[in-house]
Formats: sequence, structure tokens, C-alpha cells
Amino acid sequence: MTASELQRILLYRGHDDMADYLRNSPFNRCIYNVILRHGPKPLPLDMLTLFNEAYYQCVRINYDPMPGTDLSTRYVQEETLWLNSSQSAHLVFNIVWGMLRCKKEATFNEECFVNQFFRVMEDNSGHELAYVLIKYMAGDRMFPPKYFQPMPTPVEELPLITGKQDCLVWREVTNNFSQKTIERYLELYETPEEQTTLLSFIEGAFGEVGDKNCRVNFTKLHKGIIANVYHKMAEQEASYKEGMDLSYKEQLGQLKLKYRDLEESLECRIKEIESQHQSELWELRVKLEEMELDKNKRGKSKALLFTFTEMTDIVKKRFSKAGAEEFSNMLYNLATKHGYLDEEFSKAIDEIVPAVIERDKPKQTVQIPTAHQVNINPKQVTNTYTDEKKE
Repeated sequence: MTASELQRILLYRGHDDMADYLRNSPFNRCIYNVILRHGPKPLPLDMLTLFNEAYYQCVRINYDPMPGTDLSTRYVQEETLWLNSSQSAHLVFNIVWGMLRCKKEATFNEECFVNQFFRVMEDNSGHELAYVLIKYMAGDRMFPPKYFQPMPTPVEELPLITGKQDCLVWREVTNNFSQKTIERYLELYETPEEQTTLLSFIEGAFGEVGDKNCRVNFTKLHKGIIANVYHKMAEQEASYKEGMDLSYKEQLGQLKLKYRDLEESLECRIKEIESQHQSELWELRVKLEEMELDKNKRGKSKALLFTFTEMTDIVKKRFSKAGAEEFSNMLYNLATKHGYLDEEFSKAIDEIVPAVIERDKPKQTVQIPTAHQVNINPKQVTNTYTDEKKE
């Protein structure tokens, strides 16, 4: 196992299907079309390998402890050996340089690579494809992802350490067991079990070839894994509580909305009823005004009393207590105004409100006792209808 192999295993294992790159990614589809139109004919390597290598290099650049240094040897020559083709290696880095060159917000490592690799490209032929790629992406406003996501190999598939040479490879990949570098590799894996397994590989290699003067603190690394577990638990709990709060707030909001709609409908109904009562009051008032009775028409008091009775019956059946009181006051005023407020009219008016109050009282069910309950012999009950018929 070489350092290049181990780094690929840890950082980016790649996809198995080209569709995984092209699906839901206009940026990748743009690269794909540019390569088909303007790339070398025939391509020195298949599209899937080209994309896997380009994305691996983009991830690797951000994990480089010495960004922008010795790019020809550490990148181009290494890639040439890996692909066994200098043409393929230069094609890969044309794509990589074009992708990074189009980023809106490049990292420090990416800026160093873009600035320094320009010289490497100028010293080699076949770099026109990178400029064509940049032209197309800029014209279509296609931008690479803000962060090139690592794709580590599952820890259960990591190669076992079989000897000192493997330990030396781990030392090289971790930058001589650098605490910071090890922490970044641990962050590639999500679960504490995966992180602990990876750390056991590094600890085993350090036990064989580690420098005694190395300042790596494995106890601190293990504690960091435990601390991350508690941190994630706290985040999950907070997220759960927030979800509960949001759910409660949503339910409360829906209830408020429901009751607000109900309240509005009730208010509309109340206004509708009040408007109806006001309309009926106004009709009754017009009838009274139309009579225009004066003192000389007292002889028609019986007919007038009948009209009052007819109107008060409507009020007693349909008006509320407040409406009945308003109607009674109106009758008093009109009767006083026209001079026909006598004892009979006063009595009729005074009976309006009590009648409405009596109407609105809750009904009580009266149970009529049977003959047996009151100790009455049914045979002794006189049938009045029969007796009258006999007479």
C-alpha cells in the first residue's frame, strides 16, 4: 500500500456510476458536454474515471498541509504514475484547474493551487481545454459546489496494517502523526465507532514507527470523540425540543386561526340578527307613525289595541330581551307623543319584556305521576266525557 492509495481510500473512493455525477447537477453536465465537444479524440480514459480523479484531487487539495508547493512532483507526476498516462494526468488537472478557477469563494488551499498550477499548465501542452471549460461555465453561469465533499471508504473496508511499511504509509499520510491532521481525518467519519476504529489504526502505526518527540496526544483525541458524542446528543435534544416547540406553535396557530374564523362568523351572525331586529323595529315604528292618532280618535282604541297586540306578539316570539326593552321604550314614547297612553296600553307594553324573559327560561321537564304512584284506583276515576254523553 502506498501513501497515494491510502489517501484515496480515506478522502474519496469515487462513484460507481456516471449518473451519480450527472443527476441533479447542471455543473457536472456542463463539464461532460465540454469534454465531449472539445476534449481529445479519443479520450485517454473513460468519463467515470476522469470525474472520480478530478473530484478526488479537488478534495485532496483542501487536505494538503503544504498547499501550492512542488505541484509538478506531488500532483502531476503522482497522477501520471497512478493512471499510467501523462496525457490522462494533464487532462484531469485541466478539469481540476478549470473547476477551481470558476469558484466564487475559493479556500486558501484552492487559491494557492490555482495560482501556482498556472505555471505548470503553461509548461505543458494541451491546457486549452481548461480555458474552454471556463468560458462555457462563465457563459452559462455554472459554478462548482462551495465545498467539495469527501467520500471516505467505510472503516470496515480499510486495509489492515501488515507490517512496518504500512505504518510508514500512515505516518506519511498523517503528516508525521500531526494532531491537527489526525483530527481532520477523524472528522471524515460521523459515528464515534467509526472514529475510534480509524484512531486505532493510527495508534497502531504510531506504536511501531512513531517518533518519541512527536507531540500527538491520543488521550485528547479519544476525549474529543467522546465530547463530540455528547455535543451531538445535545444538538439532537435541542433539535427535538425545537421540533416540539414548532409543532406546538403550529397547532396553537391552527387553533387560533380556527377560533378566529369561528369568532368572526359568530360576530357576523350577531350583526345579522341585530340588523334583522332593527329592521323589524323600524317597520313597527313606521306602522305606528302612519296611524297619526290624535286625541279625537280615541274611539278607535280597540282597533289600535289589536294592532299593538299583533306587533307585541311578534316581539315576544322573535326579539331578544334587549330588543324587547328597546321596543317597549319606543312604544311608550310614541304613545305619549300621540296621546293614547291609557291603562290598557300601559299594561300591554309592560307585559312585553317579562314575556320575553319567560320565553328564554330553560325548559323543565315535568314528570306526571301515574295512578299507581298516587294510590288512585283507575276504576274509580270518573270519565267526564262518557258521563256527559250519558246525560
